[in-house]
Amino acid sequence: MTVIVKKIGGSVGVVIPKAVAQEMELSEGTALHISGGPDHIVMRKEGRRRRNRRPLSKLLKQISPAAYKRHNRTFSSEPAVGKEIG
Repeated sequence: MTVIVKKIGGSVGVVIPKAVAQEMELSEGTALHISGGPDHIVMRKEGRRRRNRRPLSKLLKQISPAAYKRHNRTFSSEPAVGKEIG
């Protein structure tokens, strides 16, 4: 979708199409954080920060079978049943 930058007073602005505003749940007064570089602009709703995601392999390395034994838990060697099967 292409939009045109327009002069508004001493600034420039972009009109966000209605369909995009509805999809993003934007309304008048919604605060947006704007960042970018020489060839791109990114707008995000204020207050919605993305968490840094850690790879599953790093999380799994932190699991210690010994810790499960201390808490009277065990890794099950029984076959999977029900909805836990992929």
